[in-house]
Amino acid sequence: MPLILTKKINYDLSLNVWRLDETLEDLNAQVILDVEEENYLNSFGNVTRKKQWLGYRILLQHLLEGKRIKICYDQFGKPFIPGSECHLSVSHSVDYVAAIINRKGHIGIDIERIRERIERVKDRFLSEEELKNIGAEQRLEKLHICWGAKESLYKWYGKPDVDFKADMMLEQFHYLCIGKGMFRATMNLPEGIGYFTIHYQKIGDYMLVWAVPSSQFAVPGKE
Repeated sequence: MPLILTKKINYDLSLNVWRLDETLEDLNAQVILDVEEENYLNSFGNVTRKKQWLGYRILLQHLLEGKRIKICYDQFGKPFIPGSECHLSVSHSVDYVAAIINRKGHIGIDIERIRERIERVKDRFLSEEELKNIGAEQRLEKLHICWGAKESLYKWYGKPDVDFKADMMLEQFHYLCIGKGMFRATMNLPEGIGYFTIHYQKIGDYMLVWAVPSSQFAVPGKE
């Protein structure tokens, strides 16, 4: 399980990206699962999905310095660690998994393989202004950054009552030739307006994106 990227952004915020090269058996040997977790793992219909699920659990163990963890899910499917101060977010795409932890508040991350099929769905998550801002140069990379940004914001919020196109606004950004950068975004939520910094980094033919609140904005009922 090669470590592709590790970032300790500050004391509270860390992320890792791994590539899944092991067999399912090798991954399973690296975690201790209770009966409930075993049943959950076995509910997946294909080997790839099982490997991704095991992969991000191992990744979180690394981020939490080898501690045995139990991941639970709230009513909306957002993962959390019972009794822990750490907030987490995970993502997977094909044979890559990504995980991020934050000790000070909610967090969201997304990783996607860069593929042309995103052109078919761009109108579902981007406004006319956002599409205009993307333009033609490095278009695929920019589309995946925008998708990753909105997916990360959605994971940060953790509730279904937000619209990718209407409630999330991405400021125009310039895609840097070094393949990484940041820009700002806002969310219109029932609780108010949230302000965020979006970070992105290209890793081979994958795009990694994570969203960090740029001002104090607590979600009621989640802290």
